[in-house]
Amino acid sequence: MRVVIAGGGTGGHLFPGLAVARTLQRQRPDAEIHWLGGQRGIEREIIPTEGYPLTLL
Repeated sequence: MRVVIAGGGTGGHLFPGLAVARTLQRQRPDAEIHWLGGQRGIEREIIPTEGYPLTLL
């Protein structure tokens, strides 16, 4: 399963998506999760520390 999560900018948009990603990873360890985010958002710092690939738009 491949999943793209788009969101960020602020924690209010980032952390719910991160909760979904973590839950999905637990339930489907084979899932490939990739993030899309903005150049200036908080996701630039948070997502890489969680181990998910991140593409900044």
